[in-house]
Amino acid sequence: MTKNYLSSLLLILLTACGKDTIQSKPQLKIIEVSGTQVPVGSDLQITLRLTDKEGDFSDTLWIMKSTTKCASSDFTDSILYRIPTETPRTKNFDAKVLVSLTYAFELQPQCNRNDTTQFSFWIKDEVGNISDTAKTSPIIIYR
Repeated sequence: MTKNYLSSLLLILLTACGKDTIQSKPQLKIIEVSGTQVPVGSDLQITLRLTDKEGDFSDTLWIMKSTTKCASSDFTDSILYRIPTETPRTKNFDAKVLVSLTYAFELQPQCNRNDTTQFSFWIKDEVGNISDTAKTSPIIIYR
């Protein structure tokens, strides 16, 4: 995959104060997936919640696509899914991250059939703490 083919990443701040349950290790949780079936030509949006007590998370959001029938569609990518550098890294950081995946580049099955896919996400912080992996439910992608 090249830089031009990957989808955008948008960070929307929620709040950054008074969160006693936020941990030092960054946390990712899937909040919403735009659908469990992706028709030909459609895109997919996945909304994640990112929290980090120190706000020292890296700008790299790792994503892995795992399919059940078409291994050539699988990928793990860390280079182009970036949290914007202008995002304030505040203590008790709590925000939504929107990942948009495009059919033509990240979703389309590379084999000549429909496939079932699961997306996994993780992030690390400046001292090496790695979040737990947030995984979608299975998503059917039509060919």
